Amino acid sequence: MMSDSTPVEMPLPQPMDTDDVRNTRGKGAKNMSMTPVTTVARVERQGAILPPAQRHAHWRLTLVRVLAALFLPSLFLPLIGACLHWDPAGNSNENRRLAERPSLPRSFSDLTRYSERWLSFYRDHFGLRNTLIRAVAITRFHGLRDDMDGNVVIGKGGWLFLRPDGDENFIAYRGLNPLSADQLDAWQDLLEKRNAWLAAHGIPYLVVIPPDKQSIYPEFLPPELTPVRPESRLDQLVNRLRQSHSPVHFLDLRPALLAAKPSELLYRKTDTHWNDSGAFVGYREIIHAVQYLLPQWKIVPQTLDDFTVGPPGPKVGDLAKMIDMPDQYPDRVFPLIRKSYYPVAPELSDTHRVVTIDNHDPKVKLPRLVFYRDSFALGLVPMLGPHFGRIVYAFEYTMDPALIQKEKPDLVIDEFLERNLYLNPPIDPPAIRWFAAQ
Repeated sequence: MMSDSTPVEMPLPQPMDTDDVRNTRGKGAKNMSMTPVTTVARVERQGAILPPAQRHAHWRLTLVRVLAALFLPSLFLPLIGACLHWDPAGNSNENRRLAERPSLPRSFSDLTRYSERWLSFYRDHFGLRNTLIRAVAITRFHGLRDDMDGNVVIGKGGWLFLRPDGDENFIAYRGLNPLSADQLDAWQDLLEKRNAWLAAHGIPYLVVIPPDKQSIYPEFLPPELTPVRPESRLDQLVNRLRQSHSPVHFLDLRPALLAAKPSELLYRKTDTHWNDSGAFVGYREIIHAVQYLLPQWKIVPQTLDDFTVGPPGPKVGDLAKMIDMPDQYPDRVFPLIRKSYYPVAPELSDTHRVVTIDNHDPKVKLPRLVFYRDSFALGLVPMLGPHFGRIVYAFEYTMDPALIQKEKPDLVIDEFLERNLYLNPPIDPPAIRWFAAQ
């Protein structure tokens, strides 16, 4: 028996002679080396044993190639669509007039602006533009619950609301940014100076402020826009005029609209404006004030019996147009149609225009009216119009003394929407602004 300390001698490998090497290469080397390589190559071709990193790189390369193949032709799609006037989304529903194709320049001044005008035209008319706008709108509304340009608020039950200029975040509406004393003074001074100047010319003056939709239907606003303080800017102005015993005849339509609200819909769900039912509620309040201011004319108000309710029909609201989603936010209207036809001039739909309407036979003596107004007055036209022989509709926020002196009206109505109180008061011409009552 060997002891543990005795070293064990291991046989050393013997070198192969030349013949052994040759025999090995000729016989066994083919089986040891070539067969596995051939098997792996065949399996790799079947895609079965690629390492994960190589498989991912293969798919990434394939995806890059596919995207490149799609991207390059897509660069030409807008140009092709513009040339062929092709867009799967159809016509634009934007609530604005698109840029028109510019004519060839005829002067150096036209030439300097030609490229800018052409770019404006192309931005509004390149191919697939409306499809892209619709895709972004759907993604933001249904994905992010937000509108495209920050002007529209999504309410409850399919109601849409406008973010008014000067109060985009509804801070003033919620009572967190009330009118300051100086701002109240400015609004009161504006209205009282107009009233004094008109009174000096023997013309009664009536101020009408239709309320914003959220003032009548606040329950459809998102919860985060609930008013914190109950007094609105309109409340402040109404209270100031009453408490100071202002001579201005001021008509607050909110009580009448809120009283009629339980029995009928007064504003359109996807539009900023009231519907015909809401306009008729406003008309009744206005015509009663007109009777008070013009008692000598013995005006007889119209009633609902003078109108028929037309068949309901779909109508795209201006807020739905702003977000280019009329199909996602449909609306229906129930028009009031006067039984005795009364035409509404199409020019009244244009903003910042003065439109004169002569309604009746000159032999029929009726009062004359100058009506400063905004788009809310469109619904009032077939209701108020028949009471006057001549009406000048001025879509302006400043009062023009030359126009009034020319027309010599029996009454001036000044109608502007509640959201104007979020802005600074308009600045009238010096003849009115600096007028001092004698």
